[in-house]
Amino acid sequence: MTVGYFDNDSTNDREVKSLPLVVDELAREYSDHVWMKLPKDAELTTGWRDITYKELGNAVDGMARWMGRVFGIGRRATDVAAYIGLNDVRYAVAQVGLIKAGYMTLLPSPRNSQEGQASLFSTTKCKYLLYSEGVDAYVETIKSAVPGVQAVRIPSFDELVQQGAKATTPYPGAYGNRVDDKVLILHTSGSTGLPKPIYHTNGSIDTLGQLRNVPAPKGRQNNMNALFATEELLFAMAPFFHMMGTVVVWTSLLCRRPVCYAPPTKPPTPDLIIKCLNQTKPDVALAPPSVIEEIVEAPGGLDAISHLKFVFYGGGPLANGTGDKINQVSRVVAVIGSTEAGLVPARITEDKDDWNYFEWSPGCGVDMEKDGEGLHEMTIKPADKRVQAIFHTFPDISEWRTKDLFEEHPKRKGLWTYRGRKDDVLVLSNGEKFNPVGFEKTLESYAAIKGALVVGQARFQTGLIIEPEWHLVKHDDPAELVDELWPLVERANAAAPAHGRVWKSKIAITKRERPFKRAPKGSIVRRQTQELYKNEIDALYSNEGSDNELGPLSRDVDAAGAKEYLRRACKAKDFAIPEDASDDTDIFSYGIDSLQVMALSSTLSHATGTSVSPRVIYSNPTINGLAQYLSHGNDGDALAGAQQTSREEIMEKMIQKYTSDLSAESARESVSRPDKHTVVLTGSTGSLGNHILQELIASPDVAHIYALNRSEDAGSRQAKQFEDRGIAADFSKVTFLATNFGKDHFAILDSTYNEMLQSVDIFIHNAWAVDFNKTLPTYEEAHIAGTRRVIDFSLASTHNAHIIFISSIASVGNWFASNPNDKLVPERLSSTHSVALPQDYGESKHVASTILAHAAETTHTPVTIVRAGQLAGSAKSTSPWNRHEWLPSLILTSSSLNLIPSTLGTQDTIDWVPMDLAAKSVFEISTTSSSTTSSLTQVTHLVNPHTSTWQTSLLPTIHSRLSSAKIVPYSDWLENLKATPVTPEELEKKPGLKILDFYEALQAEGGGGLPPMDTVETQKVSETVRTMPAIDGKMMEKWLGEWGL
Repeated sequence: MTVGYFDNDSTNDREVKSLPLVVDELAREYSDHVWMKLPKDAELTTGWRDITYKELGNAVDGMARWMGRVFGIGRRATDVAAYIGLNDVRYAVAQVGLIKAGYMTLLPSPRNSQEGQASLFSTTKCKYLLYSEGVDAYVETIKSAVPGVQAVRIPSFDELVQQGAKATTPYPGAYGNRVDDKVLILHTSGSTGLPKPIYHTNGSIDTLGQLRNVPAPKGRQNNMNALFATEELLFAMAPFFHMMGTVVVWTSLLCRRPVCYAPPTKPPTPDLIIKCLNQTKPDVALAPPSVIEEIVEAPGGLDAISHLKFVFYGGGPLANGTGDKINQVSRVVAVIGSTEAGLVPARITEDKDDWNYFEWSPGCGVDMEKDGEGLHEMTIKPADKRVQAIFHTFPDISEWRTKDLFEEHPKRKGLWTYRGRKDDVLVLSNGEKFNPVGFEKTLESYAAIKGALVVGQARFQTGLIIEPEWHLVKHDDPAELVDELWPLVERANAAAPAHGRVWKSKIAITKRERPFKRAPKGSIVRRQTQELYKNEIDALYSNEGSDNELGPLSRDVDAAGAKEYLRRACKAKDFAIPEDASDDTDIFSYGIDSLQVMALSSTLSHATGTSVSPRVIYSNPTINGLAQYLSHGNDGDALAGAQQTSREEIMEKMIQKYTSDLSAESARESVSRPDKHTVVLTGSTGSLGNHILQELIASPDVAHIYALNRSEDAGSRQAKQFEDRGIAADFSKVTFLATNFGKDHFAILDSTYNEMLQSVDIFIHNAWAVDFNKTLPTYEEAHIAGTRRVIDFSLASTHNAHIIFISSIASVGNWFASNPNDKLVPERLSSTHSVALPQDYGESKHVASTILAHAAETTHTPVTIVRAGQLAGSAKSTSPWNRHEWLPSLILTSSSLNLIPSTLGTQDTIDWVPMDLAAKSVFEISTTSSSTTSSLTQVTHLVNPHTSTWQTSLLPTIHSRLSSAKIVPYSDWLENLKATPVTPEELEKKPGLKILDFYEALQAEGGGGLPPMDTVETQKVSETVRTMPAIDGKMMEKWLGEWGL
């Protein structure tokens, strides 16, 4: 076969041996060699027939001659003929014979819809349809969809052989051998829309023959070499019209590899396949995962497999248990490819246990690009076109993004396991992303579950549809089936992230008469199956919370009964609380999320017949605390007696805990400052942090930045954020570190931490959980203790790093209660803890600010407190205002309610700061000397000194966009929101339901309004604050557009 036709030559004029020429050579030089083994009868009782290359050559000639007589010789650049038939040898004969007669061959899937067939025939300008016996229904579908198509049934294989054999002169053929001659048309599955034709050329087909020549180190083997070894018999379970089926045909010719198939008229049951394997004794087998899994579970399946050198699978992931069983008796190997790109070569892994990993062959252009959350997308870039079909299929592209996601082996670099498609990833309405493939494959590894489909795109949580293996389950009733299968779902839940776990109430069972839609390779076609079960999926998410599996809870329940009920409720809602956990442990320390809190709130409200809001759970975050609340029947007086410690005392106790060992002995002498700054920035992937990082990178006065974030993939996320905003940034002076502020040295390696101590002179502490439902104790471990660790870092650092703490107006939101004579909150600290807004977020910021001020006082640590007000969307950049914050949530909720509040309660004065301008201000404050104040702690206010109002500046613009909405008093808007049932569906449309307490506080007299802030000193150190424009309708119009309104 031709090798080396492409040697960095950009043209496609070179020639390769097209399939008709290959068949002619094989028929001439290997005439008596077996090409294909086929069963003589469907029951496998009379043996197998060997078809030789000579017979194949005669059949191809016969097909080409027949086509010429019926429709004439084709004009190979324009004429297209389709073939559809039984899954037998005529698929291969038709492909090559039509090419030889001057036609491009279209292979439409018989499973395509009528609309899909019409689209394919129209797009490819196909006028001719050839077919075999046994497919009349498919043919009628196409004839109905494609008026005017000329449909003709082709002769049998033996008749074609005879027609070719009786010819007295060779058939000259009307085909070409140019690399870029288009000869075959396959198509995408149509799972995300109509099927799209994919044109294959002589060049793309020839790459399959070259793949087995990709080199491997001594003692290693390329998987393509093993799959396409010459003269070794391959048993193939792949439909001829599918890409994998055509690959088998092409390589059987290009690599002279004999192949055998199961009977075409019988369904491929495990028993039938096992018979085929036992009778033909092939060297290797290739099949979709679903078929392999069935064979392994069937009696005698593993014994039949044990005679194979290799078991190859492709088209999707294979269940771990199945692969491990095969590896005990044979060797399982994965292959991967696509209709567009053909196959991608990889080395067979050195360790058999790594069978579900790929080790890409170097030089074939595979580049694994980070895609966030530990996953990488396989991208193919130009390398050697001899083995890269994609650059023949699409010759004008510079790279091919496969959308296939992989995860690298935790210990062995360069090994990659498949994790699904980018299209598979569910994006929940709360912004969380979940790749369901692993979850689904875990469930499908159990014999009782034939198929599993996780749903939840744009919903508040995941749901699950299960297709049972009906003959293996005990019940027909869906509710009983869910109970029967629930233990298996629990095992899958155990390995899933919290936001991906499925609740028992979110499981539906398929109907016997409506099996999942599947692709030819056996994989579930996600989109079509979701459409098939649309009503059932909608039902899963309707009337959320109206049922309560646990039953009612008496208002007279005692504490012991309430605790027992709560433990069951937490388990039902999948709270990851250990069995032996203390009832006094904060449940949020186990990673409980807002969705689970909403669910528990709904359960307890229905159980008690009264409102148990999420705020009650956040305020009583232990089993004992909640049990006390429930056992007192929500009696405020009784609860008050149990909560005698004031919030001021709680804050003071926490402050003392983290300052008691700070003393003047720790004070530093004056230290030198470097010419250029080295900065630590925590929380760089958040909205404000993202913009601050942009300022730091752009500044020539900043030499290096250490970006500290909780996530391991912060760097790739950050790059994606900048890319989405259209920002070209040089990250070469940024070091991204995964950190834990609850651990010593922030859980950074000692060597890196010591390096930071030597160079850092500015520490911008921005990372903080903005959650108005959290309680002060839940802020302690990561945030309050983390702030003390920032102080420790500064004290140990060479340059006594200047700490810039991003605080909040909420930390002084109650200022006027203690200072009634002040007209503005001054830029100074207060020793009175009651100045903090009576909510735990504000209290946590006040506690941290006070701890930092104490450090400045006793140890002379340089500290600047930045009290940030309402940070809005950007004034100029493309970064949208986070939809989950209170103001965007209010407007999105207003759109759904069709009501707009006439005021913002106590927040009618607009002193908001656009996010991009806030970042510039923080940068200016951070890099300006604190000599402008005589205080050891500098306090600045990040608010807009130029104010506007909701009613005059913003409401007219909002109403112009939501023209059908009615403007109503704030109290009416709030009452309408409170009357909305708290279901996931409503939470999607009305995100304000999640922070209802916050909106209620805006209405309360003195409870929600934030005080006006003095900015005299801040304006001295920040030109951006000094010149900041007022928020107006033009800015609001920009934000509304970014929210899709």
